[in-house]
Amino acid sequence: MKLLVCCLIIFAHINNNSKASLDSFAPTNLNILLEDTTRNSDKSCHRPCKFNVKPRRCHYTFKIEPTIQEDGRPAIAINGLSPGPPIHVCVNDVIIVEVNNKIPDQDLAIHWHGVEHRGTPYMDGVPMITQCPIVYGSTFKYAFIASTTGTFFYHSDSVSQQSDGVYGALIVNQPQPFEPHSSLYDFDRSNEHLLLVAAKFPELLTGNLEVNNLRPTSLVINGEDNVKLFMLPGYAYRLRMINALALDCPIITSIDQHRMTVIAADGRTVKPTSAKKVKLYPGERMDVVVRASEDKGGYWINIRGEGACAGLHAHAMFLYSGYNYTSMLAAGQKEWKHETASSLIYGQMLESNQENKFQHTVKSVYLGIDRNTVKFQDTDNDFRYYFDSVPKKPFFPAPLSLRATGVVQINNKSFLYPSLPVLLYGSQETDNWCIFGEEEKNDDPQCVLVLNTRKGEVVELALVNEGSGSNESYTFHMHGYGMQVVATGQSANGTELSKEKFQLLDKEGKIQRNLQWPVIKDTVTVPNKGYTIVRIRPNHGGSWLLECRSCGLTLPTAILINVPIAIPKSVVGSLPKCGSYKPPDLLLN
Repeated sequence: MKLLVCCLIIFAHINNNSKASLDSFAPTNLNILLEDTTRNSDKSCHRPCKFNVKPRRCHYTFKIEPTIQEDGRPAIAINGLSPGPPIHVCVNDVIIVEVNNKIPDQDLAIHWHGVEHRGTPYMDGVPMITQCPIVYGSTFKYAFIASTTGTFFYHSDSVSQQSDGVYGALIVNQPQPFEPHSSLYDFDRSNEHLLLVAAKFPELLTGNLEVNNLRPTSLVINGEDNVKLFMLPGYAYRLRMINALALDCPIITSIDQHRMTVIAADGRTVKPTSAKKVKLYPGERMDVVVRASEDKGGYWINIRGEGACAGLHAHAMFLYSGYNYTSMLAAGQKEWKHETASSLIYGQMLESNQENKFQHTVKSVYLGIDRNTVKFQDTDNDFRYYFDSVPKKPFFPAPLSLRATGVVQINNKSFLYPSLPVLLYGSQETDNWCIFGEEEKNDDPQCVLVLNTRKGEVVELALVNEGSGSNESYTFHMHGYGMQVVATGQSANGTELSKEKFQLLDKEGKIQRNLQWPVIKDTVTVPNKGYTIVRIRPNHGGSWLLECRSCGLTLPTAILINVPIAIPKSVVGSLPKCGSYKPPDLLLN
């Protein structure tokens, strides 16, 4: 009985002033409520995952503040580190992270990229959607169960803060026999064989009004310049790769004289696929198997940036044990060779290793994405922040007005964060809200764009990059759910797409859907003048953003997907309240 009670009381409070006890954090499967027999004197959560052992409570404290790195560049660090401390846990462990914001004049929230937060949607880390922002000098305690295994990462919800260094790896392991592709590799050393790729900037983006003119100057792996991966000859290893860039920076990775076998994308297993090079878009993760079967020696891991990171490279060493790598350093890296399309694999080309068997009525949703320039008169632009409590009047937000090249919008709308967290306090619909399908009723270019759906229904989202205002590709991240990627393609001859053209292509059967083995991802790219069709099945409630992480640093490009859920009043009452002295746009931007 004492054992059961101890397991149910995971922690007493979710913040310093909490009065609510969250028994829901206790795993419901009583078969795992056994003594932890793992032989580990320090009781670290980074341990071999075994059968029939009690999950652990994994406590972390993040102090986030500006710093100067060893190379003299400014950054925002977590406990003095950028990237922040890696989190390695076993499935069903409870992750508890106490975040202390020490960034002057800045608010903060931490998003757990790829974590579904079943039962704890208020821990997703999206300010004004799932929580109030963590204001300077205050602390927020995140707590959730690591219910799904795979390669994830955490980062600030702010694109600027993430780019400045607020990010880190989150790996959830399970007992090796449960891994679908464990027969393909001999070792899975997630702490040693991790490639976490980000970029460095000449100055801080956070709080900088000229962020759109700043470009990264270099790529970095694991925050270091000389990353070394050691291998035993003849053995196969699982490598985990994360694109932690928040800008439009796809990366291409290859290993000299070695092929890779892709076994997972965005934390979910896929049919093993061999590749010479793999491409990751911002926010994507990929697990690959590499066998050290070449001549004993040292080989370069090559990473090349595209988009905003075009021309930037990073390198790591793939070293066979016993090899003296000083000769590699003396010789330097070889010039990058252009890859052919047949040698390159990216996530949306993969297939799930689990067949999709359910068939349901599908709710179709068209989301037109494009860069638009909004026409306005000088008298319409009063440069004030606009939020729900301000009386209705003609208004254009300053970032929208000042961008001569326009901003990326969904269905001709930029996203407006509400003045109170939707998940905790309800929708409170006002004139600033746009319900999907009724956007034309709101003349403002910025609104709280919402798609209301029901738990359990299948929703097909057609993300169409219409391409009339730009020649860009866009990367979208879905909070809370995995998306079945059923189709990806581009228009013929590179012509612009419209809703009518897309629907005609679909009606004529020119869009082929993979409904049997669709890869499941939480991050997808929508090609220039093309489309990506995904399906979600909201089987747990919450308020979840589908957001573009690469569409710019000013106005957000997103749609809120609302799935009914009742948050207990005790939980709402225990969470920190939002300050009333700042409007939400100022809080977030």
